[in-house]
Amino acid sequence: MPTNSVTRRILATPAYLSAGLLVVTLFVGLFWVSRTGSLDGAYAIRQALVSHAQPGVDQQTRVSLPHVWDDQTPRWHGEARYRLDWPAGLTDERPLALLLPRVGARYRVWLNGQEVSDRFWTRSGFVDTALVPHLVSLPKAWLAVSPGANQLDIEVRGQPLRKSGLSIVYLGDADALNQRYEQLMWWQVYATWMVAACSLMVGLMSLLMWLQTRERMFGLLVGATFAWTVRLALTPMETPPMTFEVWYYLHKLSFTVYCGCLYLFMWDLFDYRQGYIRSFVHGLLVVGPVWLAITVYYNQYDMYRLWMGIITAISAVALVKLFHRARWGLDSNQRLMMLVGMATMATGVRDFAVVNMGAPGDADIRWMNVGSLMLLYALGWVLVRRTVSSMEQVGRLNAALAQKVSDRESELHRLFERLRVVESQRVLEGERRRLTRDMHDGLGSQLVQALNVVRSSGEQVDSAAVAAMLDHALEDLRMTLDSLEPMEGDLPTILGTLRQRIAPALQAAGIDLDWQVQDVPAIPGLEARGVLHVFRCLQEVFANIVKHAQASRVTVRTQEINGHVELSVSDDGVGLGALQEGGFRDGGRGIGHIRLRAAELGVQVHFGGANPGTCVRFLFPLQSPPFDLVSSEPMEPGQPALL
Repeated sequence: MPTNSVTRRILATPAYLSAGLLVVTLFVGLFWVSRTGSLDGAYAIRQALVSHAQPGVDQQTRVSLPHVWDDQTPRWHGEARYRLDWPAGLTDERPLALLLPRVGARYRVWLNGQEVSDRFWTRSGFVDTALVPHLVSLPKAWLAVSPGANQLDIEVRGQPLRKSGLSIVYLGDADALNQRYEQLMWWQVYATWMVAACSLMVGLMSLLMWLQTRERMFGLLVGATFAWTVRLALTPMETPPMTFEVWYYLHKLSFTVYCGCLYLFMWDLFDYRQGYIRSFVHGLLVVGPVWLAITVYYNQYDMYRLWMGIITAISAVALVKLFHRARWGLDSNQRLMMLVGMATMATGVRDFAVVNMGAPGDADIRWMNVGSLMLLYALGWVLVRRTVSSMEQVGRLNAALAQKVSDRESELHRLFERLRVVESQRVLEGERRRLTRDMHDGLGSQLVQALNVVRSSGEQVDSAAVAAMLDHALEDLRMTLDSLEPMEGDLPTILGTLRQRIAPALQAAGIDLDWQVQDVPAIPGLEARGVLHVFRCLQEVFANIVKHAQASRVTVRTQEINGHVELSVSDDGVGLGALQEGGFRDGGRGIGHIRLRAAELGVQVHFGGANPGTCVRFLFPLQSPPFDLVSSEPMEPGQPALL
């Protein structure tokens, strides 16, 4: 079978089936390493003679190992000395060692009256040696000649609320016990740190997702994983940097928060939001801090056992409810969490039963830390799958949105094309009406006047007057046609076209033309009708100069200034005061026509003195089109006399 086909089939396998195989493999491995058989090369010491000075307790008592002080009545406290029976068949042919899987909270080892090991016996503050296993080498020089004469004592100092006492002790070959010690260190310490790192990683991933989505389920996952990280980080510390009361409270409260948030996360994942179990979990998160505070204050280990029983019972009922929910069908993520959740709870129940209740089994190896690693991987998988699903959904929404945008763009393009056609027709219609009006008011008026002169003169026609009128009409027609040329707002080109019309008239009137027109930026929106307005304004100005200014020179200048293009026409005539009696008097037709046309263009116009003479300034804006060719209607002023 091709490799690609195999890969696709593996990827297509539901995650819960792969997880089921891993769970079975893990449980087989846990059963294997937790078997309680004898250790090759070593003896398991299960009996000890204990000397204790506590009032109400026998000074010497024969006990079975493991021996837990909190299980005694009355509960033991203070210090005790365990004397171990030396195995009859144990000789010193090979190096010997003593393995203490669990001893707490601090201890000393004596061999034939000499101290072999001191673990935090004189250290002040909180110490708990029961959190890790211990391997003690026995010096061969201190052993008695006769094996039966050896005396092995272990002094233990207890800590209230901790499992003080002594577990089963292994005595024998140092190499064999070292292998068992390394195995216990891996399961109790290294695996704990590894699971804590994984929990922190999943918690950070969940936090990032919660910050992005603010989804409640991710927030619950953040609370569960961070609480579990705290719990695991505190577990293998022999010398925590805090008091025992603070350590114990945080250690137990973090487990309560972990369980509560994890249950709520599971119910959100299963969409199971109602029911009395959910209320119990909320109550567990509210009552837990108070319950544990009372437990620490009164040193009541039985209260903690009861609390763990409550958590276990709620876990069992919650799983039953989830099975009940499964009647409506589960997706792959829910099946995965159901399977891994059951396996994790099974490891927790096993640890509680073996470690706290004395059920058969190897209490030296805890299952729940490794079991929680399965749960963390499952949570990470669900987190990744949910993120991928969200991204796929976002991708589908983006694709749908892009399609809608594309459809709307196509529709807008069609509408725009229709509007452009309509607008073009409207502009053409407006231009047609404008040209009709201009020709009617200009050329038509001149022709009508010439016809009236001819009719009223009878046989004696004043040919000179008629010729002048026809010449004016012809010039008006030429100016209208010139305005239709595409000049694209180029003011020097517009003025150059006008110069051809006015130069002969100025020369005939004996007026010199000083042409100082420079290149300036194109004026936006200055098209056909705007050009005609410029022609009419300047035609009005030059007509008044020729008729009334008595000037010998006229200067036309352009320049760019402060975001505007300035066009100025100045003469050296009699000045504005004298012109007020002519065409440029305030309120007269000359200024009025120019101002009306300038307003049509959106152009500022100023009249002032030139010392001597008169100056007319036009300011064309460069920021926006000066007028709207479509909405603006052409004005109806009378036409000035043509030069």
